[in-house]
Amino acid sequence: MLKIAINLFLLFCTLSNAKDANVLMTEVFAIPLDPPMFNWTYEGFEEQFVYQASLLNAPDLPSWINYLYSEQHYSGFLYGVPPKINENIPLEVVALNKKNYETRVENINIIISEKLNSARYEVLLKIDNINVEDMFDVDRMEALKNVFRKELWKNSAYDLYVTFLNSAVDLGARKPANPREGEGVVIRLGSENSFSTELIELQEEVKPLWKVPQCPRDYKRTSVERYFRDAGFALDWCSFRLVDNNNSAMHHKNGNLVSDEVDDSETGGVWHSVSKADVPQRRYFNELVVSLIVPFVILIVLGLVLSFLLCFQHDEIEDESDHYFHNLFHICTDYYYDHYIYKRASHIDDLTSDQISYAETVHRPVETFRSFSNRDSTLSPDLCSHSNSPNSTINRGVHCRPSPPPYVRPKFKSDL
Repeated sequence: MLKIAINLFLLFCTLSNAKDANVLMTEVFAIPLDPPMFNWTYEGFEEQFVYQASLLNAPDLPSWINYLYSEQHYSGFLYGVPPKINENIPLEVVALNKKNYETRVENINIIISEKLNSARYEVLLKIDNINVEDMFDVDRMEALKNVFRKELWKNSAYDLYVTFLNSAVDLGARKPANPREGEGVVIRLGSENSFSTELIELQEEVKPLWKVPQCPRDYKRTSVERYFRDAGFALDWCSFRLVDNNNSAMHHKNGNLVSDEVDDSETGGVWHSVSKADVPQRRYFNELVVSLIVPFVILIVLGLVLSFLLCFQHDEIEDESDHYFHNLFHICTDYYYDHYIYKRASHIDDLTSDQISYAETVHRPVETFRSFSNRDSTLSPDLCSHSNSPNSTINRGVHCRPSPPPYVRPKFKSDL
């Protein structure tokens, strides 16, 4: 009990010493975090002080509070739009002096109050050439409001205020290619008074651009472009919307990417998950049939075409194997006749002229024309036709002349 009492006493002391920040519902607030807040003096060093803010006894800030450090102002900013609940939000800010690494803690108590005559009509803008920190400059913010107060929305001169502010990059836009250019700001200006005729005509002028989710810079200029250019603002007219209580541009399908973020700020930062019944289901049966049947049909068609080409076109192709086997026997025939003629020629060289004449007289009657014809008929017709051809390179006498007569032993005895 004693420990609990001590903790409650310390918490009460902390809250009693905390600085109060009064903010209004539906209106953007900005709380600067600078060295004088922690009893420090800025000495001119860049990024000398570092700030870290969170809920008291919590690791992070609420979802509707954003933190930004501005190198232009050399200070940090807590900004956002309070939800529609009336309560006090205790914050704890830890500051670090990077020169001597001194740490100090300051507590801020955000008191949310209801805004009287809150805005019923809002104008959604996307400005391309500035950053969020530029809108914390009072003169810059007043210059934007004066464009509506004096030119486009004159009946909102007394109650026009900012209802939403955030960086376009944080809401899904791309960073510019040139680092010197601004990241872009999404801002909403609201009033209790209804829209003027000029604003309604301007929305009709830019309505054809709603089909483009996000326009490039200088994509389209309107009839009121000069008012914003003179004030130093370059607008993305594809994101221009008029919002009222009955027709919210935040739910427009072709609208800007900030719809989810704005709805979150309006619902108190409570995130509701998507139910399983709302998740769309996809049937893969058609894709499976297409991925299997179509390749199989193509394979069958190609197989039939190839079978037709190979089976029905094969009869017209000349078979070269027959020609090869017919010519293969020419090699054996050439070898046989060349070898036999060589042996016979060598044998004739060994005989005398008388022996040769005697052998011829003995064997001449044996060889008849019929034997020659029979011997010629034993030869292959392809061989004869091939050798009789004038274009043949094979010796004609080798293949078509008759075989020599058998050897007959002479009837005289040698004087050995």
